[in-house]
Amino acid sequence: KLDGANWWQQQKHITLPQLAPTTFFVTIITVVGYFQFFAEPYVMTQGGPLNSTLSIVLYLYQQGFRWWKMGYASSIAFVLFFIVFVLAMLQMMVRKNRVKNGFV
Repeated sequence: KLDGANWWQQQKHITLPQLAPTTFFVTIITVVGYFQFFAEPYVMTQGGPLNSTLSIVLYLYQQGFRWWKMGYASSIAFVLFFIVFVLAMLQMMVRKNRVKNGFV
C-alpha cells in the first residue's frame, strides 16, 4: 500500500501507465490479426448466411475472384495496407517516445 494514495490514485498513476504499452501493443496486433482473418470463415461458411462471417480480407477475395472486380479488390488491398502501415508506424513512434523518455 502506498502512503497517501487511495485505490483510484494507485490505478491512475501507477498501474495504468505501466499497462499502457502492453495494451497498445495488444490492440495493434489484434487489429492487424483481424485484417488477416481469412481462412476460417472461408473454409467454414464462405462468408456465411447474409455475410455474417465476412471479414475485410474475405470481402477483398470475393470482390476480386468471385465477382471479378480486380480494380476494386486492389484498391481495398491498398487501403488495407495503408491502415496496417499507419498502425505500425504509430506503434513504433509511441515505443520510440517511451524509450526516449525512460519508460520501457
